[in-house]
Amino acid sequence: MVSESGLSTSKTPLSKKERKWVKIQPFLLSAGYKLRPRYDPNWTPSWGGNYTPNGTFEDSLHSYTKNALDAVRLADNQKVVLKRVKTDSTELQIIQYLSQIRDSRNHTIPLLEVISAAPNSTSILVMPYTRHFTHPAFHCRAEYVEAMQQFLEGLQFMHDNGVCHFDIAPQNMMMEESLVVPAGSHFTWQETHTGFPGIFSWNNRCSVSPVRYYYIDFGLSMYFRKGKDAALTTGTLRTFKTIPELSLTVPYNPFKVDIFQLGLTMHKLIDYPALKPFRPVADRMTSTDPNDRPEPAESLRELNWIANQIPPQKLRAPIVEKTGPVSYIAQSAMSIVRRDSSRQERYQGY
Repeated sequence: MVSESGLSTSKTPLSKKERKWVKIQPFLLSAGYKLRPRYDPNWTPSWGGNYTPNGTFEDSLHSYTKNALDAVRLADNQKVVLKRVKTDSTELQIIQYLSQIRDSRNHTIPLLEVISAAPNSTSILVMPYTRHFTHPAFHCRAEYVEAMQQFLEGLQFMHDNGVCHFDIAPQNMMMEESLVVPAGSHFTWQETHTGFPGIFSWNNRCSVSPVRYYYIDFGLSMYFRKGKDAALTTGTLRTFKTIPELSLTVPYNPFKVDIFQLGLTMHKLIDYPALKPFRPVADRMTSTDPNDRPEPAESLRELNWIANQIPPQKLRAPIVEKTGPVSYIAQSAMSIVRRDSSRQERYQGY
């Protein structure tokens, strides 16, 4: 069991980062947010705690995210995501700034509330629960187009308001879940509804369109008061080694890096043969010369032009899944999820 101090015993498989949530669970409950049973200070593992289970118990699923966790808002039983940030962080300032801007192009995750936690140097962001936009797989070209339209539109919105995201990647690109997966999903294992192996069902996005897409995680983001054209920075990114201009000593425009990152994500999705007509958009966005990369709004126009050349019935026709081992078929709206060692790697971000 877990002691009142939040420290683990020999029978408690809680990680150090999880124990931080155990410590503030009573505070969050008093603020109206309930964590899963695993994070209750009085939690006793449902399997008895004498061994590490293999995933047959919901409360055995631990979080791989460092500072984020799901919760239920007691006022309306709404599922949300909580994220711990430093109160004086740029991340908090940027998400508050973007959340206040009323603009139809705003595809940054809404900020529902900010909770001041103890110690006072920490704040808790409350955001809607969302899921990774790549799962379930795209059923048709129309679904891909709708997603990329919103991400390009959202990127232009951020840039027009002086914000460079600087960490655009699939794990930081989400979609609203309620229409696509009405039964909901588990925060740690989003390929299941409740954290248990079994049948997982969903609606194809084209059947419930429009689906809302969001950018999350502004931990590396920067604000430039004078705008994107004059912006310069230095530094490298561990996960983006292919971006040519990154340098510790030679200044570069970080907004052009954003464009490259989104283009790189689009390239990865274009592994679907049916999506290859959209490759020119990603090619231009990932140009070696940053000055040759178009503004997101220009890429959006090009994307729409290509989509308009495809007959409507072909846009909505099922596309063939990428080659290689897959856990579901793109044309299907149901899959059987089995236990495996890689099941939880999908849900990162925040």
